[in-house]
Amino acid sequence: MVLGVVRPLLIVIIMGAPRVAIGARLNCSQAGTSVEKTICASKTLSSLDEQLAKAYESVLLLSDHPDGVKSHQKEWLRTIRDTCQDEPCLQSAYEHRLTQLAATPQAKWMTFRDTNLGIEFSYPSNRKVQVGCRRSKSCTALIGKPMPNSEYLIAFEVFDGDLEKIAAEKAVFEKHNNVWIAKGRLGEHAVVPLAGRGWQGLKSTVDCGISDRKGFHAGAGECLWVVLSNGRRSVVVDTQGIVGNDAASMRSIQSLWFPE
Repeated sequence: MVLGVVRPLLIVIIMGAPRVAIGARLNCSQAGTSVEKTICASKTLSSLDEQLAKAYESVLLLSDHPDGVKSHQKEWLRTIRDTCQDEPCLQSAYEHRLTQLAATPQAKWMTFRDTNLGIEFSYPSNRKVQVGCRRSKSCTALIGKPMPNSEYLIAFEVFDGDLEKIAAEKAVFEKHNNVWIAKGRLGEHAVVPLAGRGWQGLKSTVDCGISDRKGFHAGAGECLWVVLSNGRRSVVVDTQGIVGNDAASMRSIQSLWFPE
């Protein structure tokens, strides 16, 4: 059940979100045009280019109209930036585009509550709640765009049991000599403790298999795994290795709680 707006997120820190080519920072080792070479030769322009790449990704992540953001970025590259003949023109173009992106409306934050599952969390309005995932009625997923070769961006599945039991039985975590590790498809990974509103948790990002049009790739993905528990019930959270490992997902995780 969606309860309503929480508030807009004003600042987003990207956590490994996949780059979009039209917004990615210039790779100066592959600079080909005179504009690209001018940018790479200038510390000021290189810094502005990096700022723009981060700002673009932040806006794209939390925009209700990501296709429009992409279209405007492509148009800016073609008709403004790439028509510049010198550094002052480029500096002005970048500064103006940064101002435009800063003024772009962002998605509002909504609240999802399921009294049967006994959980509540917030999510951005450019993502949709899908009840039922992993072939389980106790699983709730967030879906949205882009979502290539993935069933969801992030999923939350509820289990009865404490943190240690569910982390070991339902997720990728193992405890050795009182130390938690996470098992990926090809190796072991460090585990970070989490804490939230009435719960304790574990978090890790592990290598995992992904599939695309070329087939299955073992260990090519980065899957986020989180287990959080209030001592009686636990939630297992995961992504599928391609998308979902971002600041919006972490905000949803940190917002989760078990209303009595």
